[in-house]
Amino acid sequence: MSYSESFPTQRPIFTLDAANAGRLDSRISYSRSTTGTYFGTDKHLSSENLFLQSSDFDTTWYNQGLSAKTGGQTDPSGGTDGFTLVEDGAAAFHRLSQSPTATGELALTVYAKRNSGTRYLNLTFGSSGGGSLGGALATFDLAGGATHTDNGSNSTLTNLSATQTASGNGYYKCVFKATASASITTAQISLSNTATPAANNYGLVYYTGDGTSSIDLAFASLTSTGATDYQATTTQIHREYAPTLQTAAINAPRFEHSASDSASMGLLVESQFEQHMLRSEELDNASWTVSNGTVQANAGVAPDGTLSADLLVEAAETSPTTNTHNVRQQPLASVSASTSYTSTIFAKAAGRSHAMIYTNIGGANTYGIFSLSDGSVTTTSGGGSFSSTSCGNGWYRLQMTFTTSNTNNGPVYFYTCEDGSTFTYTGNGYGSVLLWGANLTQSSHAYSYLKAEGSATTKAADSASVTMAAIGQNQIGNAVSAVAEFDTNANDAQYRRVMVLKSGDTGLRIDPQVYSGTGYVWVANTSGGTTELTSKSGAGTGFHKVAIGLDGTTANASFDGATAATMSNADTASVQFDKLQIGSYSASQLHLDGHIRNVSLYNVGLSAANVSALTK
Repeated sequence: MSYSESFPTQRPIFTLDAANAGRLDSRISYSRSTTGTYFGTDKHLSSENLFLQSSDFDTTWYNQGLSAKTGGQTDPSGGTDGFTLVEDGAAAFHRLSQSPTATGELALTVYAKRNSGTRYLNLTFGSSGGGSLGGALATFDLAGGATHTDNGSNSTLTNLSATQTASGNGYYKCVFKATASASITTAQISLSNTATPAANNYGLVYYTGDGTSSIDLAFASLTSTGATDYQATTTQIHREYAPTLQTAAINAPRFEHSASDSASMGLLVESQFEQHMLRSEELDNASWTVSNGTVQANAGVAPDGTLSADLLVEAAETSPTTNTHNVRQQPLASVSASTSYTSTIFAKAAGRSHAMIYTNIGGANTYGIFSLSDGSVTTTSGGGSFSSTSCGNGWYRLQMTFTTSNTNNGPVYFYTCEDGSTFTYTGNGYGSVLLWGANLTQSSHAYSYLKAEGSATTKAADSASVTMAAIGQNQIGNAVSAVAEFDTNANDAQYRRVMVLKSGDTGLRIDPQVYSGTGYVWVANTSGGTTELTSKSGAGTGFHKVAIGLDGTTANASFDGATAATMSNADTASVQFDKLQIGSYSASQLHLDGHIRNVSLYNVGLSAANVSALTK
């Protein structure tokens, strides 16, 4: 028999092509009483730097009124990318500048340090159209004093703000923000002790230098998203897009795609779960405690495309002092013993390339260190299980699953790490990671992300099914077959149903399922019991195909194109099947907690050759 002759001659009476259709057939009954998140096909601007040569002020940057510009100085991270700028003695604008064009929520960020004499840094925006539109200026006191902002004549900039935050090696992170109502053509750095820009000069200040005053600069960036995380550039600007974590409305199905390669994963079907981590997107909130560091709120663009990712920055410490640098929360009111919990968080490198999750909840005492370069797990301890998922543009969702041995309570910790094995070290005041979307669920696997604010939050179960009446089909007797492609996140001791064909809520006949990572097909036999017809190890990882055919006397089943398993004494009792439940046993039980790519239903019994061919 040729390969093509192995396929059934009769078409299915119903097909759900969730991987390609992008919508549900109107005959399918679908519900979920809450919203739910998923990665779709939409993308957002995830990170940006519109400056060229962001740490090399000898190249690309225009300079005026400077007697010296010396590289190789210590930068905030302890490297040598700092520059010393010395003003000359002329009456001039004393500055460095570039002229990128940008519109939006602008953020100009420069790390600066007082050196000698003049102790101020000016950051300026200039509006398009020349000096006639004026500009805006922010002044930063590098001795730690207050910041100031000022708009020049006829400036089209609004919502001006300036902040400075202590960083490593004596630097301040200086941020000037404004909303652009016109294209921005210039951004300058100058030296001055005034906050009043000269009229019609793009916000610049004109003054007579003393010939000796200087400051050190490093790491310049300009974004149109309001983000202040630093992205280094050389001869090209930095602009990266990433898949958007979307929110589906109540009763709206979720057609998920892989955030790493955009591959379609099909319909996401999950059980109900509760998420316990409070203020999951606000790590600067009082619900969280920070040790030996600070949290800079809304410093980066989060996986959902909003400016809500927080920067966990380690404190500046003097060797030989060694500390851990973390943010933590105790989210549970009580702890159950001998119970699995899963903690997740989205993380991205920002001065440190590794992060760690740790907890001693229920005596777990377990941790894992993750590389934020490739998502790999570099060091573990305590017996938990660890993994990560790429979410695009350097973002990873880190996962730790642990099992309690007692009812002792405690926090979940998120750390910056010096390297792939070291989480206790001397902080430099600059090393940091971007964090967002912390979750904790009582489960052995990660669910979709769920935001919580002041209290624990519940996501309702997904339910998808189709009745024979809805597809214009009489109830089906013993001659019936079904095929599905699926994956699951739940490798636990529960029977996770791929699909269930039933008569009302009884008469169970077709129910391929996954139990502790192994796929099974059981069939009712003539003795009144059930027989394991076939199984597939490793069905808890990746996508798999399963098919089963019943003709009234014989059952055939196959996983992933294997030679079909056949049983000749299948139960011949007449049962009229009227409903196909997809991805669960019922609306509230034994959910797949994974994806359904496709399902096909036949009103004939498929042969052994058929089920093997359909699952290749």
